[in-house]
Parts: sequence; structure tokens; C-alpha cells
Amino acid sequence: QLASENVTIQLSGQKLSEAADYGPEQVRKRYGLEPGQLIDYKALVGDSSDNIPGVRGVGEKTATSLLQQFKNLDNIFANLDDVPARFRSKLEEGREDAYLSKKLGQIETEVPIEFNLEACRAQAYNRDEIADLFRELEFRTLLNRIQTDAAGGEQQMSLFVSEGQTQQTRTVHIVDNSEKLDNLIQRLEAAEEIAFDVETTSTDAIQAELVGISLAAQPEEGFYIPVGHIPAKGSAQLDLETVLEALRAPLTDPKKAKVGHNLKYDYTLLARHGMQVSPLSFDTMLAEWLCDPASRNLGLKSLAWIRLGVEMTEIETLIGHGRNQRSIAVVPITEVAPYAAADAEVCLRLLPILREELREKHQVKLFQELEMPLIPILAQMEMTGISLDIDFLKQFSKELDHQITEIEDKIFKEAGRTFNINSTQQLSNVLFDDLSLQPPDRARRTASGHYSTAASVLEELRSAHPIVEHILAYREITKIKSTYADALPQQVNPQTGRIHTSFNQTGSVTGRLASSNPNLQNIPVRTEIGREIRRAFIAEKGHTLLSVDYSQIELRIVAHLSEDKAMLQAFREDQDIHSATAAAIFGVDPANVSSDLRRRAKAINFGLIYGMSPFGLTRTTDLTLAEAEDFVKAYFDRFPGVEKYLEETRQQAAQVGYVSTLLGRRRYFPQLTSDASVSEQARARAMREAINAPIQGTASDIIKIAMIRLPQALEEHKLKANMLIQVHDELVLECPQSELASTSQTVQKIMQEAFELRVPLKTDAKAGTTWASMKTIG
Repeated sequence: QLASENVTIQLSGQKLSEAADYGPEQVRKRYGLEPGQLIDYKALVGDSSDNIPGVRGVGEKTATSLLQQFKNLDNIFANLDDVPARFRSKLEEGREDAYLSKKLGQIETEVPIEFNLEACRAQAYNRDEIADLFRELEFRTLLNRIQTDAAGGEQQMSLFVSEGQTQQTRTVHIVDNSEKLDNLIQRLEAAEEIAFDVETTSTDAIQAELVGISLAAQPEEGFYIPVGHIPAKGSAQLDLETVLEALRAPLTDPKKAKVGHNLKYDYTLLARHGMQVSPLSFDTMLAEWLCDPASRNLGLKSLAWIRLGVEMTEIETLIGHGRNQRSIAVVPITEVAPYAAADAEVCLRLLPILREELREKHQVKLFQELEMPLIPILAQMEMTGISLDIDFLKQFSKELDHQITEIEDKIFKEAGRTFNINSTQQLSNVLFDDLSLQPPDRARRTASGHYSTAASVLEELRSAHPIVEHILAYREITKIKSTYADALPQQVNPQTGRIHTSFNQTGSVTGRLASSNPNLQNIPVRTEIGREIRRAFIAEKGHTLLSVDYSQIELRIVAHLSEDKAMLQAFREDQDIHSATAAAIFGVDPANVSSDLRRRAKAINFGLIYGMSPFGLTRTTDLTLAEAEDFVKAYFDRFPGVEKYLEETRQQAAQVGYVSTLLGRRRYFPQLTSDASVSEQARARAMREAINAPIQGTASDIIKIAMIRLPQALEEHKLKANMLIQVHDELVLECPQSELASTSQTVQKIMQEAFELRVPLKTDAKAGTTWASMKTIG
């Protein structure tokens, strides 16, 4: 982008021999674009090496074609109607990422720097300081090239790695015959800790096929056992069953700790082949997450780089990108072995560092007694999966098509013309130009100069014009159709006939589990059409679905943490907490609390534990600011312990920079203790999250305890139930219809006794043949 008639860019390439000079003509020849267009090109394509996102789904050819036609990013978004339909929605959805990427990718040429050529001369340096700086700036390649001259003791840095030179410091053994396998088993039997990892054909643990198994018994030495590579001339590998049988003793030895990164994936692959590795003692990904829940280095490559200064080979180096991507099974064994062995061996190097930090941050007990034991539980839930009524979804999709057509007609009638409802630009024109609606304060102008039509903006306009209600309904229905009705049948596993979600322990900073592929925790349940999706999740013949969820667990935790006498009493007397709150703050008899008063009290109860201010309450209720302030004051007058707890939490977060759950899980808020410039908006958001973190985090910890205890309890009672889904405070199981009553009693008992609070934990149980048709059971 800097190339001009007066500026030539010299690029070195992968090797010095590939160095080339780039002026405007060379840029045009390589990219088909002018140098100044490369900023917009990068805005569309992104650059993973610089963490520039680009627009998802827009590749190099598409970006070049668009820029050749429209010249720049602004013109592309100003003429979306003329963009091919298959890319239009991707650009609409990726608008913000595109402009962010342009900002990130643009080279700033106005920085006031005084140039001193002599200061650029290479000289002696302090290796430790340089290493720290390179880690901070994420100069991975340069960090690995800092070398010490053993002869003279002088520190030098080689900017280029010679051909054939390796940066690997580990010894790699390829185990491809019975003698080598026997030697490996002897090494494993003598080890106290064994790191393991698997190479597979897919990131989907339920459908992936094993290609190889990596093991390490000590740092800087790794073993790779090829078992599923496509046969190549001159290469040998072992039979999978033979390997598994040989590894069974060391990998299931209760006296040997098993170590790895993202162990749930590797555990699942081997469990599918009949071997349940145990004990799972240390997962470096979980350890990093507990040490820093907001860590951006949960991937093994990033973690090794940040913690060890070790640059590991990326998988793309072996299998390529995009259309050129190939299965790792076709990559030569000699190329895969160093990459695979490193995945196991590096975990042993990370282990002492992370173990010490867990100890320093008082996370060892949580790690050993909660997060690690949860791994096989989640793996089993994923492998079990849940049945899906595909015929229902097909019919439901047709019904949604009909509803979408009807709503489109209503929208066009209100607008007085047809337009692309999915185009935020055209929608903005209809709302704020054609219909002259007054944009709310939060409706900021987008990069294209149009007012935002985000959901929050439309919610504020709901009563301004009938078209808004139709647009919101249109968005809900189209999202449900594309995300669930049409997508879910495509995600059914052809081998099991069931759908298998993936549960992510590190998916949130509060400790909550996340669900993906598909996300079963995000199915909308507040509207009738959203709840219909749950009707597609069904029990097998002769079985029933059982749902048990905690009743108002977060408010019960608030009562425990605050020790507020009135709130404790309400829960101990099994009162409806929202009605009790309404009676207290509105000064009415509990028997006379109307549904409207209860609804307002519920909003205040939950709003306050999410750190919401009176102004925030006005956005989630129909209260005026004056009413909200009066209600909050009345609330704290009635529940002074809650007010005291919230203030103490704010003070702790501001003083030490973190808050903790009842089990000791921490969430850090550097924004609250940093001397750096942090906006008031960012500080306020951090404080709201700090108030909620101990509450939501404790609730997450409690249900995890129940999940760990349940399998043993079910086995003791000889019950054949299986856990299928966890949605925050709810567990969904599948059990034989004949065992429903006893299963429900067992699950409720385990969940209610999972953790002792100052008030009783209470659960509600429902059962039915579908997730949507469940009825309350005693």
C-alpha cells in the first residue's frame, strides 16, 4: 500500500533468494489492483498473521473482483444491491469487521519520528529484555532466532534461518514397528506423567478418524505412532488395534498422571475406540483458562509461545488452506511426526509453569476437583447425543417460509414499496428517510453514513411505527429458519442418527459451559416460535426426556452471599421471591401482589445482580427513571444486606482487580485497577460484570458439581439414564419411561445437595417425549 513512483518496497520472501522489489507495476501484476486499494483488499480478505479478521467468507478472488468493479470499500457498501447475491449477506454481516480491518491494516505515515541512521546500527543487546519485548509484541519468529555464541559468550540474533536448519529442540521417535512399540511401552511404564495427543481427519471428535497417536514421557522428547496414514512408498505404520492394546495398560494406570491440551477431544477419540484414558490429571488449556479466564492464548501454539517462547508449527503448514487443504492422513509420516510429537511434549514443559501459577492464584482445588473430573462427563454427553425429529423440522421450515412471505408483504405495505429487508442500508433508508422515524440516541451512524438498524435500536422504535414490529418478527423467523430449522438436520451424525453438540469448558469467563455445533444453549425460548424448535429434540422409543433445573439459584446465591435477613427468610419459608420482593418494596400484602408488580420486582431482582443501574432498568422495563430510582431505593431499604454486599464487591474489584465465586473461581478486571486511560463506559461495564461474576460463576460451579456426582449416583441405583444437555441451570437427561420417577428423585437429590448454602437449593423437574412438551412431575 506504500508503493509509489518514489517508494519501492523490498520484500524478502521465505528465503533470501525469493527477495523482490515492489513498485506500483509489480503490485498491479501480482494483485490486479492499485497500491492504494490494498488497504481495502486487506479489509475484505483479512490477515490471520496480524489478527485482522476481514469479512468471513470473502476470499482473495472475490475481494479483487469487487475492488476492480467498485474501486474502494465505501463504494462496495454503497452499492450492495449490485453485488452478487451470494456475497451480499456476507458483506452486510461483516461490515463492522471490514472497517475495523481497514483501520488495523492501514499503515500510519504521519507518526512524528526523527530519523537517526546511526541509531539503526546493530549492536550488543540484553537477551532477556529482548525476549520479554518480543513476547509482548508477539514477534514469534524473531524470539526463536535469538542465539548465544557459546565460544565468545556474546549474544547474537540471526534474522534468517538457513535452509535445512531446524528450530526443533526435541528428539522425535517414529514408532512404526513392534520393537519400537515395545521400547515405548517400557518408557511409559517407567514414567510418572504421560502426555498424549491424537492426530485425526477432522476437528469433529465424534466423526474424526485416528491418523496417529503422540506421546511424551519427559520434556524435549516425543513419540509418534502412525496408525491411519494413507500408505506411501517406503513408509510403515502399525495396526490401530495392536497399538491400542499395547497402550491400554500405561494409559489406564491409576498411578500415572495423564497430561494434554484440550484433553476432552483426545479422550473422546480414544474412548470411541474402546479405551478410556485415566486419570486425566492436567489439561494445559484448562489450567491457562483458570489462571486467566480472559486469556487469548488458550490454543497450544499460542500458549507455548507466550509461556515458553517456543514457536510451534501451525497445522496449516502441513495441510494447507482453503481449497488447497488436504487431510493430514495424506501428509508423509516424517513430516507429521515432529508436529505431532511437539503437541504432546510441549505439554510436559508447560505443566510446571501452569501448576505453579494455579497454586499462586489458589485455583488448584477448583482445577483438580471440578474442571478436570468434568472432562469425561462432558465427553460422554457429547458421544451420547440426542435424537432429532427431522420430519418435523422439514415441515416447520415450510411453515416458516409461509410466515416469512406474509410478513414481507406487511413490511412492504407499511413501507409503501419493496426493498431488501436484509440490507441494513436500505432498511435504514426506509425507516429514517421514507417514514421519517426519529432515530433513538443509540442509533449511531455506520461507516456508510446510515443510521444503525441493530436490534437494540429497533426495540426502542417498537411503538413508533407498525413496520418495526414486523421487521423484528421477520428477523426472528428468518434466523430460526436458517440457524435451526434448516441447519439442524444437516448436523445429524450419519453413523449414530443423533445430533452431537460440543461442550466447551473455556467458552466463558464466568465458568459457564458453552455449546457449539450446534449451540443448544441459545435456542430462543421466550417466544412461541422459538420454543417450537425444542419440539424437534425427542426421546428414543420407550424412553422419555427428563429436565431438572435449579429454581432461582442466582438469587439464592445472592441471599447466601449478602446474608440479608429478609431475603434469607423468604427463601427458607419457600416464598415466591419475586412476589415477596414486590410486597416488600411496593408495600402491599403478598396475597395482593399483581402479575404486573411481580414482573417489575423480578426485573429489579435480576437487574441488580447483573449490576444494572436505575437507568439500566428503564431500558428493560416500562419504568421511568424516577420510578426506577424510587424502586431501587425501596428495594435496598427492604434488603440492606444486598446493598452492602454489592458495594463490598465493587470495592474488592476496584482494590484487588478480581472477584471470586464461593468455590474460589476468579475473574479479573484489570480495567478497574489500571492507571492507563480507560473510558468511563468501559469501567462501568467492568463493574457490572464484577458484580455478577461471583453469582453466575457460583451457579455454574454448583451445577458442575452435580454433573460430576450424577453418573455414580445413577449407577448405584442401577438406573439407565444418560445426561444429554446442560443449559446453564438446567440438565436434560434421557431415561427409560419405567425409570422416570426414580431417576427424577435421584437427579433432584444430587442437584439439591451439590452445595450447601444458607438457604435450600430447590429444583423443578419436567418430563416428556420432546424437549418442548415437558410437563411438571412430582
